[in-house]
Amino acid sequence: MSFLGLPLVPLLALFAGAAGVLTVLYLLRQRRRRIEVPFARLWQKVARQTESTTLWQRLKRWLSLLLLLVILALLVGSLGDPRLSSSEKGRTVAFLIDATASMQATMGDSDGAARVTRMDRAREEARRLIRGMAGDDLGVVVVLDGQPAPVGGLTGDERDLLLQVDGLTARDGPGDLPRALRLCGDLLAGRKNPQIVLISDGGFADEALSAAPAALSAAPADPSAVAPRLLYLPVGSALPVGPAMPVTPMGNDAPAASGAFVGNVAITAFSVRRYRHNRLSYEVLLELASFPQEGATPRPAQVVLELLQEGEIVDVQKLTLAPGQRTQRLYPNLSGSGLHLEARIHLSAGRDLLPLDDQAYALLPERRRQRVLLVTGGDLFLEGALLSASAGEESQLQIDKVRPAAYDGAQAARYDAVIFDGFTPKVAPETNTLYLGPEGEGSPVPIAEMLASPYITDVAHDHPLLRWVTLKDVNVSRTAVFRLEPGDVAVASMLKQPLVVARERRGEGEGAFKMTRTVVVGFDLRHSDLPLRVAFPVLLVNALDWFSGDVAADARSYATGHTWRIPLSGATDRATLALPDGSTVPVPVHDGHALYHGQRVGFYELRPGETGPRPAAGSSPAAGRVLLSANLSDPTESAVRTRRQLRIGGAIGVNGVGRREGTLLAAPDIGRSALKREIWPYLVLLGLLLLCLEWWTYHRRWTV
Repeated sequence: MSFLGLPLVPLLALFAGAAGVLTVLYLLRQRRRRIEVPFARLWQKVARQTESTTLWQRLKRWLSLLLLLVILALLVGSLGDPRLSSSEKGRTVAFLIDATASMQATMGDSDGAARVTRMDRAREEARRLIRGMAGDDLGVVVVLDGQPAPVGGLTGDERDLLLQVDGLTARDGPGDLPRALRLCGDLLAGRKNPQIVLISDGGFADEALSAAPAALSAAPADPSAVAPRLLYLPVGSALPVGPAMPVTPMGNDAPAASGAFVGNVAITAFSVRRYRHNRLSYEVLLELASFPQEGATPRPAQVVLELLQEGEIVDVQKLTLAPGQRTQRLYPNLSGSGLHLEARIHLSAGRDLLPLDDQAYALLPERRRQRVLLVTGGDLFLEGALLSASAGEESQLQIDKVRPAAYDGAQAARYDAVIFDGFTPKVAPETNTLYLGPEGEGSPVPIAEMLASPYITDVAHDHPLLRWVTLKDVNVSRTAVFRLEPGDVAVASMLKQPLVVARERRGEGEGAFKMTRTVVVGFDLRHSDLPLRVAFPVLLVNALDWFSGDVAADARSYATGHTWRIPLSGATDRATLALPDGSTVPVPVHDGHALYHGQRVGFYELRPGETGPRPAAGSSPAAGRVLLSANLSDPTESAVRTRRQLRIGGAIGVNGVGRREGTLLAAPDIGRSALKREIWPYLVLLGLLLLCLEWWTYHRRWTV
């Protein structure tokens, strides 16, 4: 037996002190009783009584005191929270509760009247399992989301586990099942009879299910430790009844109107970009998908799609989506003030199971005026491409041109970007720069050698410089080959020899820093046919957009359930992030990037080193502040798939077709009949019973 409450020595001291006080009170209580009699003969008998000193009378007195001391010992002992030692049959259970976005899908109760979520059902099932734990079982609650973590420690306290379960809420992103299983394995390593009970709708990707056995086997640090047994308890629209599970009504989805769609319609993509020649106008691309409920009759979905800017409706469309259909909608030539865009959908008739992905959020890139200095001896192709990019009354691009002999480094540092055409200064300016054919020691990226008649074999397709740009068929007569430094990116190479390099560096000065970017093209434009190709002006525009930070429509759009790296433009080692609900949290800053694991969809605002209030809707962010948008962007979660049975370890077939069946997970048992380890309630109950017995014997004159 162990004492988890007060230690044994304080308990003994408390008992000794209380027993002394109780003995004194008991001695003071001993006095003759007043008895009323109906006639004199009995009165005379009582009057002649003397204080008896027989052994029986003494025993009655000591018995009364002993009974009171036993009651006191029981009450004091309960303060120590004594518990029985665990047996070999005791289990150590990790309750792995799915808290991903699909657990927000709605469902009905047994009569289809109430609208509860799968997360509500998961909490209910977790409570049922916890209440069924045996007295020598230990449990721990683990939340399964993008960052799996235990809610508390291993404990046999039923109340503590129930409180942990009551505090769980579903997140707005996907989960990491292999990582969660490894965590549970580490928590259960070295424990007796380890079990993991997965309470989920089973909406995991096939890759995660295939990796589950490897995650379980790699979890225990001790190779001789017993691997935990993985069990599965499904929650959703239709639940199986395992051999050890009682038959209880777990609920079905509430029926929709006859002939109406039942399933989930989701916004799976939302992107926006401004036009280069008119920065006041923009276009929007939306993608919608229909996911009918498994087991329901496939029916088309009648959808109303709304596009809003700063809360005002811009456009409304009515669409019909066939079961399983994906469709895209393009909104060209839109305009308006404000940066916040929102898309909403709702069904004209039927039931949408997951309201979370019925809304999507995006931000318009800010309209930034960019001053560019062109240092060139004269190149009509280059000047013509820049002239076309800066044409139009609404253009945010201003081009100034100087010859190399008139170049001034101090003046160049005041520009947003500088383009060096066939000229390489000895000292690079502290701003964004584009070098075309650098030479000598002034090259920002060291030149390893010169190469004749190269051909480009490798390109970094995902780099912002190469949006809609193809370089593989460019003809070059002579180029420099660069030697990369840490942080450099080879945008274009010939057999791993870098020919075009991009670099990001954090420059400091006057107590502030800014991110400077550099693009180095190893060949002079006059020594290639690149200026004759459509790719050339696009490459220039991409470079200028990258310098200004306006590199893509989704540059400030993030997916929930992942860790975000948000670039900052101010010298700070701390930042504050304003969440969609208006609250703020501090976020760490590393190497010029704020790090945050996003769990909720909506609009965010990153404030470097400050905690001020959020600006009014529709206003531009203050200097240094960064606006963000976050969306679910996960078709696996939007599919709201439910698995009545779950198999792990199956192999995916070639090209994703076919699958080898894995191990079928069993259902958990509810519990074994056994005494609870906590025995203080029994001590208190026994003390109350003895107190009642003492009261009854006192009035029966058996005790004094």
